[in-house]
Amino acid sequence: MAVKRGMDAVYISNHGGRAFDGVQATVSALPRIAEAVDGAVPIILDGGIRRGTDVFKALALGATIVGCGRPVLYGLALGGTLGAQSVLEYLRDNFALVMRLAGTATLKDISSEYLVPGAEV
Repeated sequence: MAVKRGMDAVYISNHGGRAFDGVQATVSALPRIAEAVDGAVPIILDGGIRRGTDVFKALALGATIVGCGRPVLYGLALGGTLGAQSVLEYLRDNFALVMRLAGTATLKDISSEYLVPGAEV
């Protein structure tokens, strides 16, 4: 519906969804949304990103951009700007390690073929 209505992107988030028991994780909803969007607009995924493996999975399942707000806010609360910077550097470095371990040289190389079928996302 977003693409048909001329949206520039699709933003997937369940923030505020915690008010309801059993709300689907954003990464679980991502494959269906990516299929529906079919590359027409970027997909921004936000929620549940804590490690480089989370970023890799989100990109492999169709996200174009991956947000990681809460860990950065925790870093900011604990260490100010250096704490926030530390969280972002950890995430960057861990994601780079995951890419190397998977054998993906570029972001475009990341695809669902690197995920274990039927494994929890």
